[in-house]
Amino acid sequence: MTPEDHSTEVSFLVRRYPQWTIWYGRLTGSWWALPPRERDIGDFVEAADLPRLIAHIEEIQSGPPAYRDPSSILRLGAPPVRRVPLAVRPGDPAR
Repeated sequence: MTPEDHSTEVSFLVRRYPQWTIWYGRLTGSWWALPPRERDIGDFVEAADLPRLIAHIEEIQSGPPAYRDPSSILRLGAPPVRRVPLAVRPGDPAR
């Protein structure tokens, strides 16, 4: 599949999960997602297909928010910047 084939799915997912960063990895052939900070699991979510990705996201969404110890944030400073792709391809208006 070409990146254009996934733009509809990415647009749908971005509307459904606006706080998540979601993309299709052309080289890996997998769907990827990065949870918002309040749902941070410490890793990316990877799935072989769209139904599995949605199931993983729904499972994480239904759980309790990630706990952050306020004293550790003050002690360590601001959390690091997380660098991830912004969309399926550069310039994609979906993200």
